[in-house]
Amino acid sequence: MLAAIVIVAALTPGCGSGQATPVEPLGGPSSVGDGIDAAAGTAAPLAAYAFECDDEQKFVLSRVPGQPNAMDLVLDDRRQRLTHVRTGSGAQYVADGTSVWTKGGEAMLEMRGRVTTCRENRRRSILEDARARGVEFRASGNEPGWVWELLADRMIFIGAYGAERVTTPRSGAPSGATPEGTVYVGIAEAHKLTARVLPRPCVDTMSGDLSMSTVEIELDGRRYRGCGEALR
Repeated sequence: MLAAIVIVAALTPGCGSGQATPVEPLGGPSSVGDGIDAAAGTAAPLAAYAFECDDEQKFVLSRVPGQPNAMDLVLDDRRQRLTHVRTGSGAQYVADGTSVWTKGGEAMLEMRGRVTTCRENRRRSILEDARARGVEFRASGNEPGWVWELLADRMIFIGAYGAERVTTPRSGAPSGATPEGTVYVGIAEAHKLTARVLPRPCVDTMSGDLSMSTVEIELDGRRYRGCGEALR
């Protein structure tokens, strides 16, 4: 059973002071393609980070809204609130006897005297970030890079590697559902956005990652094709 955790993140000026210190991105610089800020649609630190360890343990570190000096640790089925304390370098979060030291995409997890090496799984971090922001389904594609997110009340499309953003309302139910897939249609101002979620395995053309759904997007006559995952 987990008692506590200590997290040492990237070195930031002033983190040794007693003042509140915002949490730095644990996995390095993020982009709009990594995680869309649901309110602004801009690049932002992820809301959650997923790590996998050599001993097969997996854990997620989640930001706490409105509390820059706290992180939630999710390990197995447990969630625990951790608090920032002063440290000589980096950022440290504690609760009683277990520790994780992390820098960039690597971490060292110590529990009950046993130390194991852990690494960030960026793909899982991106999905956990979306889940933490209330996203129900997330899809992305390449050349040009785009992201589509389905939330309870709206759909968000970010295209052209972040240069284009369209948000449309989402109705209470899909616009169409058949054995071949589900269709969502949103209209806002001069834009019409249609998303087709097909129950077909999909391999990302750049990373090679496998997803459970193929997604086709049509926005104002332009078509995009990529891969997606249900998060709810």
